[in-house]
Amino acid sequence: MAEDLSNGEDVEDLSKFNDYSSRTTNVFWDVVRCPIPAKASLQSVRSTIRDALGEMGLYNCITLLAYGAKMSHSKDDLYAAGFIYRPEGDLAVHLISFSRTFSRQTLIVITEPDPESELHRVLKCLQSRQNDILVVNPKGQFIFDSVESVIGCTQDVDGGKPIIEGRRMEDTPLVITSLSSLASLFQGCERKGFVFWDVVEYPVPSFFIPNLASSIRSAFQRMGHDGCVEILAFGGDKLKLLTIDYFKDELHKAGIICIPHGFSEEALRLFAAPFRPRTLMIIPKPDPDSELHRVHTLLKQRNHHVLLVKPPGDKDSNEYETFLHHAPSIVRCTDSLYGGKPIIGGRRRTEDAHVIQDFSKRITFVKGGTVGVFWSLEDFPFPAGWSPDEIYKKIQSAFGAHGYESNMSIWAYVADDKEGDFLKYKTWKSSIYFLPGGGDKSARRNRMLHDIALWGSDVFTCSHGFPFPATLVIVSDKDKVRADKVFSHRLRMMIWHQYNVWFLTPTPTLKADDSNWLTSVSEDVYAFPE
Repeated sequence: MAEDLSNGEDVEDLSKFNDYSSRTTNVFWDVVRCPIPAKASLQSVRSTIRDALGEMGLYNCITLLAYGAKMSHSKDDLYAAGFIYRPEGDLAVHLISFSRTFSRQTLIVITEPDPESELHRVLKCLQSRQNDILVVNPKGQFIFDSVESVIGCTQDVDGGKPIIEGRRMEDTPLVITSLSSLASLFQGCERKGFVFWDVVEYPVPSFFIPNLASSIRSAFQRMGHDGCVEILAFGGDKLKLLTIDYFKDELHKAGIICIPHGFSEEALRLFAAPFRPRTLMIIPKPDPDSELHRVHTLLKQRNHHVLLVKPPGDKDSNEYETFLHHAPSIVRCTDSLYGGKPIIGGRRRTEDAHVIQDFSKRITFVKGGTVGVFWSLEDFPFPAGWSPDEIYKKIQSAFGAHGYESNMSIWAYVADDKEGDFLKYKTWKSSIYFLPGGGDKSARRNRMLHDIALWGSDVFTCSHGFPFPATLVIVSDKDKVRADKVFSHRLRMMIWHQYNVWFLTPTPTLKADDSNWLTSVSEDVYAFPE
């Protein structure tokens, strides 16, 4: 019997989202790492960037922001040219703030990429939240003198050609005429997902095919895939269409690859060949007695992610014919096992006791109020000998004694060389997570700040713009946090957005590693910015 995910406090409805039609583009320029030469015309640079975005299909550019105190141009000149200038501030925090919307964003960062940097981690976190992330890497030269040079230096956050709306830029759909050409489709499949669409069982609607392909890719990414999406249409050669050439041409324009019907078994074999898990969407959901159903069951047993899409309603209904044109409708018709969690009718449970919520994916919340505790273990260590479950229960009881019954999650930040097993494996049930903070206190404070911003953004998104009662608790040296202009400004902005913000600090006579601390929060809690 299928699990009932129709309601419940820990059920997330994945179909509640906006698709690509509302996507906007924002450009963030690190002028310290990539300075603008003094002789460059700012107006010309701005026009070149916008023209390059247009060539890439990104027409809805809202803002261009420049970051950094060292500038060759004045603040007034930047504003006059249409740039927003931020001489102080944290680029990563602003990126998170701009992604704090219901619709996904295209975020473009002009900088020298560093895969080991904190900025790169934040970009990957934002990418997993269904944002398109592009990096413009000038490679030591000023490249904004032509549209072609800007496009040539634009890459995906992991390198390679940019991925925009599920398609890799400049890629053209392959024409499959043989098994060898089919095999080439499955080579070099880093971050590539596949849609197997049987157009005999569920024919392609004859109108708005490009919009249909975009909706399929958008729904696919909503399930958690952040790379390319290849859509394979099987059996088109068997359809008796008077306009078969026009039909194939429209599929080609939409990036849908036509596959001869007899190649389906070989395509499944090629998909399953790698040892690493891949993601596959099947349209329509196969009959339980079919060979395809048996194969997809084997794929799931090998840890591949398989998404099954069952068209709604009767075959002669309008709903049946048009649902693929709307990404939320596709999600509502999808059943799967993705990332170890079942998805039924576009819904999945949010809780998983053994998953480390490290912000690399969107944080999941149980419905109702929530408390997020961010704890610097370098400033205030846990009591020695306590298990994570004991620590969690201690903190939860202390808050509960004063009427704070919200669902609580705790993130504890440690030096990279400490708490090694806790960083890799979660063997306890409570919602407490140990995260690496970097090699020094400044790095840990930056990591904590960025995770707080991501947490606040996830609260906003999961509550659909009306944040459920959310309380942020920081266990750290409050004086150092207050002295950090960027950190304190972010906390003030969260208060403005109706979050409660508290510091929890041990008294001078009772240290954090004392087991008697936190029997009560009445004497140790300070409301920011007091």
